[in-house]
Amino acid sequence: MGVRGWTAMLATGGWVLVSVGGCATLDDYRRVQAQNRFLAAEKEAMGQELADVRAANDALRTRNDGLTQELETKSELVANFRSENEVLDEMRRMALSQLERMAGQQSLGDITIAGAKLPEPLDNALKRFANEHPSEVVYDAQRGTVKWQADLLFALGSDVVRESSMEALRGFAGVIKSPAADAFELIVVGHTDNHPIVKPNTKAMHPTNWHLSAHRAISVGNVLQKFGYAAERVGVMGYGEFRPIADNGDESGASQNRRVEIYLVPRGTLAKANVRTG
Repeated sequence: MGVRGWTAMLATGGWVLVSVGGCATLDDYRRVQAQNRFLAAEKEAMGQELADVRAANDALRTRNDGLTQELETKSELVANFRSENEVLDEMRRMALSQLERMAGQQSLGDITIAGAKLPEPLDNALKRFANEHPSEVVYDAQRGTVKWQADLLFALGSDVVRESSMEALRGFAGVIKSPAADAFELIVVGHTDNHPIVKPNTKAMHPTNWHLSAHRAISVGNVLQKFGYAAERVGVMGYGEFRPIADNGDESGASQNRRVEIYLVPRGTLAKANVRTG
C-alpha cells in the first residue's frame, strides 16, 4: 500500500474515532440537558409551591392580625361591660339598701305595728278562727298578726283573690267586725318572693314585685270591705321582695315569702303620721 493509501486509511480511521468519541459526548450532553430540564421544572414547581405557601402564610398572618384586633376590641368591650356592671351592681346595692331602709322606716304612726298582745276576747276569737282554717291561716298572738300564704290567696302573678279563699276572709271579717275588735283597725301588708315579673301581661298590670305586693294588699282590703268591714279602718302596704322570712333559693322558701300579713293595731293608728312597722 502506498503512502497515499495509508494516508487515506488513517484519515478514515480518525474520522471513525472522532465520530465514535463525538457520539458518546452527545448522549451525555443530552442526558445533562434532560436532567437540567427536569431540575428546572422541579425548581419551577417548588418555586410555585413556595409562592403558594408564602401567599397562604400571608393570608394567615392577615387573618391572625384581624383576629388579634378583634380579640383586643372584644376584650376592651368586656372590660367596659365589667366596669359598667360593677357600677350597676353598686347602684343596685345602694338602691336595695335605700329601699330596705325606707321599708324599715315606713311609718304610719307612733307605735310599732308588731305590737302588744291583743286583748283576751279578741285573741281567743282569732285563735278559734285560725284553728278553723289551719291550712290557710297562721295567727301570731305575740305580734297581733294574721298571715295568709299568697299562693292560697292568689294565682302566681295575680292580685285577684281566689274564690277558694273567700270563705276564710269572710270568717276573718266576722271576727274583726265583732265588739271584741272594736278598738282596733287593720294594716294589710303584701309580700312577694324575689323572682322578677317577666310575663308581658302581668308586667303591664304589676310592673314590679313592689306593685304586685301592694295590689294584693289592696285586693284583700277590698274583699274585707265587701264583707262589711269599714274601708276607713283599713290601711295597705306593699314590701315587695324586701322583707323575706325564708331563703328564696328554693321553692319552699319562695312560697313562704309570698304572703299577706294583716296587723291589728289600736284604732286611730292610721290617722297618725309616724308609725313604724317592725
